[in-house]
Amino acid sequence: MGSQVHIRCSKCGVFNVNNDHCEACGSLLSVVKQREIVRAKRDKEVLKAELEKKPSSFELYIQKMRNHRFWIVRIFFELIYTTWVVAMTIGAFIAWLVAMIVA
Repeated sequence: MGSQVHIRCSKCGVFNVNNDHCEACGSLLSVVKQREIVRAKRDKEVLKAELEKKPSSFELYIQKMRNHRFWIVRIFFELIYTTWVVAMTIGAFIAWLVAMIVA
């Protein structure tokens, strides 16, 4: 004993029974599928925008220093960069620890 679902088409106003597409105009009736299509389109646009985005001046500076022609500059930069990453990791851990203690 199956139940019938009556859906009114938002474009032409025709009532449809147990269909995903309108029998009269062919438009999509399922709101869930419409949202999935819109979400997929928006995700593609966001991904495309991220791929087209140019690197910032800071990222360009890091790349330039990592590929510097003098090895002493590369070593000095790697030491500074590694120290900075370790300091930020310790800071993030302390912030997380404080947040867990307060909560």
